[in-house]
Amino acid sequence: MIREVLRMGDPRLWQKSLPVARFNTIELNELLKDMRDTVAHLDGAGLAAPQIGVLLRVVIFGVHANPRYPGVEEV
Repeated sequence: MIREVLRMGDPRLWQKSLPVARFNTIELNELLKDMRDTVAHLDGAGLAAPQIGVLLRVVIFGVHANPRYPGVEEV
């Protein structure tokens, strides 16, 4: 699912995120899928969970033939 990305100035971005307590859960896997869908939809290179309003210390990144970053090596 594509999530709304919060904009700079949103007070939720100032809140302290929590570490992930449990791995390989349905909820964490769904969050990661939503983050991948969102970053792909925006032709982005990375996304942190707080940027979509989820206060967990989760970040994804990677670039594969991205039109926003032509000529950048794959990561």
